[in-house]
This record gives sequence, structure tokens and C-alpha cells, in this order.
Amino acid sequence: MKFLRDSTPFTQVLFTLIMILMGGIVVSVVGFLVCRIGLGISFDDLSGKLANFSDPANVSLLKFFQILQSLGMFILPPVLIAYSLDDKPFRFLKLTAKPSWMMLGVVCGVVLVSGPVIEWVSLLNQQLVLPSWLSSLENWMRSSEDQANEITKAFLTTQNIGGLLGNLVIVATLPAIGEELLFRGVLQKLIQKMTGSSHGAIWITAILFSALHLQFFGFLPRMLLGALFGYLLEWTGTLWLPMIAHFINNAAGVIIFFVTGEGLEPDKAETSLFNNSTFYYAIVSSVLVWMLLRYIYTRREENKIASNPPGLDAL
Repeated sequence: MKFLRDSTPFTQVLFTLIMILMGGIVVSVVGFLVCRIGLGISFDDLSGKLANFSDPANVSLLKFFQILQSLGMFILPPVLIAYSLDDKPFRFLKLTAKPSWMMLGVVCGVVLVSGPVIEWVSLLNQQLVLPSWLSSLENWMRSSEDQANEITKAFLTTQNIGGLLGNLVIVATLPAIGEELLFRGVLQKLIQKMTGSSHGAIWITAILFSALHLQFFGFLPRMLLGALFGYLLEWTGTLWLPMIAHFINNAAGVIIFFVTGEGLEPDKAETSLFNNSTFYYAIVSSVLVWMLLRYIYTRREENKIASNPPGLDAL
């Protein structure tokens, strides 16, 4: 699409958002047709089933639509955008470089040791309250958050390895691929062109990344994770590392829920911000994360050289 290549970065971002919206509409129609023709479920019945996630059969429908959403909204649009904007789409998406084993290990370490500080920020986020004149909005947001948590529990609840592997695909693998392709692979790049600032692009993209999940009381930790993934891309020059970090973060939650039957979210009613072990673990976690990110940052130039190896320009 020559017109898209010659357009402004703002137009390219707008076109990307339109592609996401169109993808959402298409997958919704496809999902309905599959249910109507293949399963004999009417639209009214489907709406009721998707709202009643206490039935395992309905949860399977939710997972089906989740897969369609991942493909139609997060994977296909950025791939099409990359092909439209560059003759070398893999280079555009920064998928031409393979990370070193050392850098892969460091990134895995960053995600794993960041758990306590992310948990503490999540606790902080949950204790935020809106002004009294916005109490009705806060009540609605908390109700929506509770419903989202119930859906997540329904998604993750399984008693066998097959279900665990399925959840790892749906909740960890597909989001890690699709969301990183869209947010870091495309939007961060275009917003950086638009603003001229790599830091601005990283944080704007992180805010959009968190806002898209529509969970106010998980906004801050998700925004920080989005920024972490953005800096990993900026400092290493390869999208594979943010994808892997995203996968590890999501997969850890899936596996912990499978083993314990509980998620990673702290209970704000039983935990205070400063007077318990969570706070001190968060301090240690922050120091370790800083040390590992410092290591990645100091090697950013050699990482950028490695991200443009000879012989891959044709991709």
C-alpha cells in the first residue's frame, strides 16, 4: 500500500487502530457463524452462554472466541501493517535477530525477580480510590474487575495436564505473540516516529497496552510490564525478547493457579503497603530488576549490532 507508506506516522497509527477494530468485527462475525452453523446456537443463546461462565461448555466457547480475538485483532493486523509499510516486514517487526543465550537468561531473570515489586504495585493500585463524587464509577469499575477475575478463574480452572497446556497456549503464548507484535512491533515504532522520542513512545504504548485490558485496578502493574517490554525491545533490538518475557510472565500465573488454585493478585484486605514482608520483598526485587536491566542497557550497542546481522535483510 504505497499510500500508507507515504502517509504521516499519525495516519499510520490511525490505520492500525482501524485494522484492529475491523479485525474484532470480523472475528466476532466468524465466531457467531461457526456457533450458528456448526453448533446450532442462536445469537440470543450465545449471549447467554458467554455470560454464564460457570458451565464448562460455556467456558470452552469463551476460549474459542479468545483464540479468534488473538488471531484477528492482535496477530493478523500487525503482520498486514508490516507488509504494508515495509518490503522487509520481518525487519520492520524486529524479528530478524535471534537473542543470545546470555541475554535470554538475563531477560528471564528480570521477569522472574520482578514478581514481588509487581505484586506490591498491584496492591497499591487496588487501594486507590476515586473521589466521592465518582463513587458510582468506582463501584462499576470494581464490579467489572470482579467479573473479569471470575472469568479468569473460570478460564484457568482445570484438573489435567491437557487443560494446563491449552491454557498456556490461550493465556500465555497467543497473547505474548499477538500483543507484542501489535504494541511493541508496530505501535511503539510508529509512535516513536510520530513523537521523535523513544521514551515517550515506550510509555505511551505501555499506557495503551494497559488501557486495552479495561481493568482499572490492575492498570499500574500492567503499564509497568508494558514499559519493561518496550525497553527490552529498545535496548536489545529484537522483538523475540519482549515476546519471551511476556510469555514467562503470563505462563507463571497460569502454572501457579494450576498448582495452588489461586492467582498472583494480593489480597488488599489482609496486606498493608509498608508494614509487612511484601514491601521488603518489593525493595529487594526492585534492586535485582535494576541490576539486570542495567546489564542489558550497558550492552545495548552490541545488541543493536547483533539485531541487524548480514544475510537477513531479505526477510
